[in-house]
Amino acid sequence: MKYIGKYSELLVLTKLLEQDFEAYLAIKVNQDDYDITVILENDRVVRIQVKSTDLNNTGTNNVINGIDKKYDYLILVVVNQVEKTRIFVMTKDEAINIKGSSKGLGVTRQEQKKFLVKDEFLAHEDKWQKLLDTA
Repeated sequence: MKYIGKYSELLVLTKLLEQDFEAYLAIKVNQDDYDITVILENDRVVRIQVKSTDLNNTGTNNVINGIDKKYDYLILVVVNQVEKTRIFVMTKDEAINIKGSSKGLGVTRQEQKKFLVKDEFLAHEDKWQKLLDTA
């Protein structure tokens, strides 16, 4: 997919709006560390960084870089043009913990010539409610 990053940002924005979150695309001039701003009912602002990868990409582990920016939540979009696109919602700390000491955040693994999302992400799939748990 040629515009996977823009597709993923708009997909996440759409999912947020469908769930009645007040969400806006970030202004890149002064909000370049994140992609989407969400305003919660208590006037708390949540900054979301969207990262994406193509599941069937031939790259080893589909490594995501740049997760050390200033944001509150990382939303990972794994595009699969054969099956369902999957979305994983995690706090920045959760993403950093999954990355561990690796240089980048490895998203996939290959098993019997099939690409799969790493097990560490599965508990975060479609966890949109997590955004409301923000103190």
